Amino acid sequence: MASIGGVEAYLGSLEPAVKLAMQQIFRYVLGNLQFGAVEHQTRATNFQAYWLTGTTPTNANEEFSIAHGLSSAPNFLFPVAALNQIGSQTVPLTVTRAADANRIYLRSSSTGAAIALLVG
Repeated sequence: MASIGGVEAYLGSLEPAVKLAMQQIFRYVLGNLQFGAVEHQTRATNFQAYWLTGTTPTNANEEFSIAHGLSSAPNFLFPVAALNQIGSQTVPLTVTRAADANRIYLRSSSTGAAIALLVG
């Protein structure tokens, strides 16, 4: 994440009115980054990342997959606990094979757990 000081250093040679406007824009943007609400296959508010939800299988360590709806295979996954959902939890997850253009592939020792993930 860029610091505002680093961004402002790049603006040093701009005309004062333009520099001031750009500083205010960057301060606003960098100070208001959000992930947004957890909803299946929706984009995070200010990031090139998407929310996924699912449930682990009823059998421990059984492979399961979740359709991601992206145009290409995602590169990362962050498990999260959705704080507006009672019982939301993070559980151990293992990638069982590389994500492809349609799905991510996982397993978990936790059974029947509702999960929320941020992928990108």
